Amino acid sequence: MSALLNLDNISVQIGNRDLFRDLKLIVPKRDKLGIVGPNGSGKSTLLKVMAGIIQPESGRVIKDDLTRISYVPQIAEFNTNQSVIEVALQKVGEKFDESEAYVSASKALTQAGFEDFDKKVEQLSGGWKKRLALAAALAEKPELLLLDEPTNHLDMEGLLWLEELLQKVNFAWVLVSHDRYFLERTVQRIVEIAPIYVNGYFESAGSYLTFKENRAAFLEQESKRTSSLANLAKRELEWASRAPKARTGKASFRMKAAQQLKSDLKAAKSRQESQVAVTTFQSTDRGSKELVKLIKCNFSFGENTIIRDLSFIVRNQMCLGLLGANGQGKSTLLKLIGGSLEPDSGKVKHVHGLKCVYFDQLRESLREWKTLGELLGGGYDQVEYRGKSLHIIGWGKRFGFEPEDHDKPVGNLSGGEQARALLSILVRQQADLLLLDEPTNDLDIPMLEMLEIMILEFDGAVVLITHDRFMLDEVCTHFLGFTSNGELQPFASFEQWSGIQDNDQTKTEAPPTTESKKKQALKKLSFKEQREYDTIEGIILKAEEELAEAETLVANPDVHSNKDDSQAATQKLLAAKQRVEELYKRWEELDSIKRARESSSPR
Repeated sequence: MSALLNLDNISVQIGNRDLFRDLKLIVPKRDKLGIVGPNGSGKSTLLKVMAGIIQPESGRVIKDDLTRISYVPQIAEFNTNQSVIEVALQKVGEKFDESEAYVSASKALTQAGFEDFDKKVEQLSGGWKKRLALAAALAEKPELLLLDEPTNHLDMEGLLWLEELLQKVNFAWVLVSHDRYFLERTVQRIVEIAPIYVNGYFESAGSYLTFKENRAAFLEQESKRTSSLANLAKRELEWASRAPKARTGKASFRMKAAQQLKSDLKAAKSRQESQVAVTTFQSTDRGSKELVKLIKCNFSFGENTIIRDLSFIVRNQMCLGLLGANGQGKSTLLKLIGGSLEPDSGKVKHVHGLKCVYFDQLRESLREWKTLGELLGGGYDQVEYRGKSLHIIGWGKRFGFEPEDHDKPVGNLSGGEQARALLSILVRQQADLLLLDEPTNDLDIPMLEMLEIMILEFDGAVVLITHDRFMLDEVCTHFLGFTSNGELQPFASFEQWSGIQDNDQTKTEAPPTTESKKKQALKKLSFKEQREYDTIEGIILKAEEELAEAETLVANPDVHSNKDDSQAATQKLLAAKQRVEELYKRWEELDSIKRARESSSPR
């Protein structure tokens, strides 16, 4: 298969730091390549090298001058007074004649979902501006499309549109993204740019989950190699310290080799230390089962009813995902659960002394601090965490901050830096309930994975709003979702809710696909899940005893002589049956994950 683009041993630096060194990468026709890595690692830089915007310090970028390459940056700049058709025509005007340009622009805009071509850019939301940037690039009829964070600002409908588009196109594309679910459904191979690798990059064929598996195996081998290198360096340096001063040529060579080993070991340890350490949320270890109870709650903004007659219980150990389109009321529901909003009617009952930790998607609480260092330490040089005093330099490193970052004004922090800084504050607070409103915005994949572990290891309850479908699937045990008509309903999974949104009201949850089975096989039981697995059989036995008691009660004719008693007994029986069914379903889920993981592990 002929190559559209060949990166031959390219190296790029920022200051004295190598982003990547001697990188070799071939982009063939119809390639589907994802680029991932921590913020600041050089992903966008690599994309700009491919586009010819940045020249590498060394190496060659080999491509045919006639190859049509379209590049879509993270933030596209438009003349807001132009119409969408004018933007698209301006993009393709120099490449096609007037007639062909209009046909190509119109086709691309239609493909992107635009109906009114005369609509002004200033009238578009962030999501539709992103669609316009994509449409303008498609109008160029590219052979290679380069996309930098194309999922940013897209709502769920936009994400599904882009996924379908990239799955169907017959040209090559390369994209940078932190959306792991999107990567899993679109890419055929992945390159990760990160300082933990010798040359700054790692390549893996296959989907995102395959990449995760291959990366884990590679890093395990690197850890073993570092350990072996340490032993060898120790032996050689001990020999060097004992050897006589008069050296033979062979001994002198061995001395140099020992020093090289020492240098290699230092570099290997430095790469390992660059990985972010996981820091977990602190629970109060409250024993209460029911933390928040919503009883027939209603809430409206003016004449717009957001929540109607909602009854729901948030229980300990639950991770509740809130699903819905932008503006449907997810944040409102989160605030009702937390108590910062009161329902128009109905009741919200909190267990006595409930402690909530709230991640505000607007991050308002950060504005009271001048610099990052003051924010991290609350104005002090030390922080208290789990009974220990830690210096803010070390504390900041846990969240990916270097010492030189501490002098940054809070107002100049990037979105990802703000999110990490807010997490560094919240994990120091004890909580029964975590209320997380879009905590994943702007986070890179390493921090997303860290946040998942933080949620899974938390011993209280969590209510989560996020557009990160991968995280929803990984951490949530329950879902409440807004349907297209605004009703709130419980769902078994994100996929089931998404199916309802596609107006397939009769659709039941699909059987596991090869993709989902693979994902399940790779999913490891967390500490909390393992503990649940170890105790669930006893809980099932108790629930079955309660069901037997309820059945005995319903079978007693005397109970039905009173209407209220009869209804109460029947309701108790139905609730007991549902409880047993839910427990068996959860046991089967945990057992399936455990067995799948064991069968996929090397013997």
